[in-house]
Amino acid sequence: MTNLIRIDHHPATDPELGSPRPERVIEGAPNSQSWDMEATPDGKVTCGVWEVAPGAWNVVKDAWELMTIISGRSELTEDGGETIELVPGVSVVMRAGFRGVWRVIEPTRKVWTIYEA
Repeated sequence: MTNLIRIDHHPATDPELGSPRPERVIEGAPNSQSWDMEATPDGKVTCGVWEVAPGAWNVVKDAWELMTIISGRSELTEDGGETIELVPGVSVVMRAGFRGVWRVIEPTRKVWTIYEA
């Protein structure tokens, strides 16, 4: 077993399909694909790759997440706060308790790491 794992941006395995809860969707059909790549033994830290189709939804974040955008274009707006344009190379931390709107302009793919306390 190795202690070094490469995160493939285009995994060859079948993704887990998902979408926001219907009551959170604002526009479009922001369906997603996710590939879980690694987790700590206690399951508190996970990482992987996620891709979402155009649309917009209300985000309610209960865990800490670091993400880096690898393709596409989106906007993430915190309730009562600023809008961050998400384009390739941009990294963002969403703290637990984040509330806002994710608007996908072009299909967007990210690499993510989530910590659930």
